[in-house]
Amino acid sequence: MISRRQFLSTSAALGGGLLIGFRTGPSISASAAPFVPNAFIRIGSDGQIVLTMPYVEMGQGTYTSIPMLIAEELEVDLKQVRLEHAPPNEKLYANPLLGVQATGNSNAIRGAWQPLRQAGATARTMLVSAAAKRWKRRCGILPGAKRGSASRADREKAQIRRAPFLPISRQ
Repeated sequence: MISRRQFLSTSAALGGGLLIGFRTGPSISASAAPFVPNAFIRIGSDGQIVLTMPYVEMGQGTYTSIPMLIAEELEVDLKQVRLEHAPPNEKLYANPLLGVQATGNSNAIRGAWQPLRQAGATARTMLVSAAAKRWKRRCGILPGAKRGSASRADREKAQIRRAPFLPISRQ
């Protein structure tokens, strides 16, 4: 008969061997590194946008409204924005109204409004600049300017989202 201690140590050794022996998920090459313009946004080569969420959902709708801020600034569908929780780092992720990394007092939206809109706008500006550099053209649309047909706008957005994989000036 095998003792409980022997069973646990054998199970752990076999389980660890299986974990070490198999890798899950797609492999990512160094050339497909994501575009990371700031602490809040990461855009993968597949166009998936990951928002590093500094708040938790406590019935205030933060898991919908805060990604909407990013989606609106980047002009993408909300379905393209996925959430990841922010690691503990008050310097990067503190709620500006509380001064600490916390959710409470019904102020997540008020606290996130300006910094996350700026993060989204900065990312979009960097993407547009990279696209302009790639296409060797001035790029940008003034408020109220006509953008052309929807299909052309969709193609241009798709090209802009691929632009992060070009060298980007962070000036």
